[in-house]
Amino acid sequence: MRMSLTELDGAAFDTVIIGGGINGASAAQHLTAAGYRVMLVEKGDFASGSTSRSTRILHCGLRYFETPSPLWDFALAPSKLRTALRMARQSMEMRGELAQDSPARLRRFTMLFPIHEGGAYRGWQVDLAFHLLGRYGPKDVPLNYDRRSAAHLQDLPFVAQMRDVERLTSVATFTEYLYDWPERICLDAVLDAQRMGATVRNYTEAISLQHSDTWTVTLGDATGTARVSAPTVLNMAGIWIDCVNTAANQSKRLIYGTKGAHVAVKLPEAFRDYGIATVNSVGEPHYCVPSQGGLHHIGPTETPYGGDPDDVRVDAADRSFLLNETRLALPGLSLTDDDIVYSWAGVRPLGFDPAFPKGKRSTDIHDLGRGMFALTGGPIMTHRAAGRALRDKVAEVIRPSQPAQSLDYAPRHPPENPNSPPFDDRLRQSDLVHAATEEQAQNLTDILFARTGAVYHAQLSDEDLRRAAQAVSAHLGWDASRIEAEVHATRNRMGHLFDLY
Repeated sequence: MRMSLTELDGAAFDTVIIGGGINGASAAQHLTAAGYRVMLVEKGDFASGSTSRSTRILHCGLRYFETPSPLWDFALAPSKLRTALRMARQSMEMRGELAQDSPARLRRFTMLFPIHEGGAYRGWQVDLAFHLLGRYGPKDVPLNYDRRSAAHLQDLPFVAQMRDVERLTSVATFTEYLYDWPERICLDAVLDAQRMGATVRNYTEAISLQHSDTWTVTLGDATGTARVSAPTVLNMAGIWIDCVNTAANQSKRLIYGTKGAHVAVKLPEAFRDYGIATVNSVGEPHYCVPSQGGLHHIGPTETPYGGDPDDVRVDAADRSFLLNETRLALPGLSLTDDDIVYSWAGVRPLGFDPAFPKGKRSTDIHDLGRGMFALTGGPIMTHRAAGRALRDKVAEVIRPSQPAQSLDYAPRHPPENPNSPPFDDRLRQSDLVHAATEEQAQNLTDILFARTGAVYHAQLSDEDLRRAAQAVSAHLGWDASRIEAEVHATRNRMGHLFDLY
């Protein structure tokens, strides 16, 4: 049950976590399991920020070795190599965990990495990178790495469409994974924390933070305000971390945001289970990977972002850049603006460091003093490692006040109800009702995005949205007017997130 702010006023916790994205959710899950009294608050819906707008690749860590001039970059800056190795290790370890215990939340595919004569990478360098990666992950979740010579590429999609085929010396292939829909990974962690006793609230903003002997956090929502206390606070607000720090009278800048824009296109059926990773014209990763609904998504961009983090859009410059880079890598696809089905963008909450012009990509925990910590640069794929590290940081300040429990990483599924009418080819109306009544959904958008992923698997018409709203209306007390308002709000959200949807 969701406690009202009136009921929560004056409550004491061991830690208050501000930010219900993937890393905040993981911290709540791991801290609650360790025996801490936890409150998790999120100003929007859980996972509605950067978590929902990533490239969605549970990648093996190869990305951390990709730089404009790898030999020189790592030779001249050994610390960058150490960071790359640390992040690659975390990626492989977390890739192995999720592939083993949450396969239903992932999509497996074959990634291609072309190697050209005179390119930035030599075959031996790619072999070495995968040799290192293979040592980090579990053997029962293999990379299936292979590097095929130019004479043995005929059966691979994308090859005929690649640039400079005559200079193609080989193509590396390996197994990669995508999140089916990333919000659900986050929500699974939130619900497990709640099962173990954590207090979790979406649509609840941390208005101010004050410290005397302990932290007092003033919370607010549409119904009013409440004050709660805790000796430790975790600022897990992602791109909004500096805003929360300001509310706590912390002036140090921690965040450097870069925008990652993506577009989705329809490719031939033969490409369905294949993706391609290349290096773009500015030395950064460029992906074309299979997604839901038989589409491929292309991205990301990597541009500094100083705009409104609540209004991140793909603009004409983003679309032009992504299409131009794809035409350079895959001229045979002949993609144009008309091929874009939809697009989306997010902002990466990278660490601010003058030594890193586009933000520090490593995951770092910042000790802000007096029991307050913040995390920057935490990608989705390493959220469990981040949750464990944050648990350990809190343990340096206070001991758990309750007995430890066993957390549960298993994906959560609604009860089977074969008698319920179908909503689409994946869901029944009973699945929507379960999301509305058991999973902290506050509106139709919450149900169709984070809880069921319905918007990712089909282009929903207004009539589809209306059917969904009607299916849950009796359980949520929605009348005809509220149903239409929910349809309108969800359509607006879809238009905001998926630019051309």
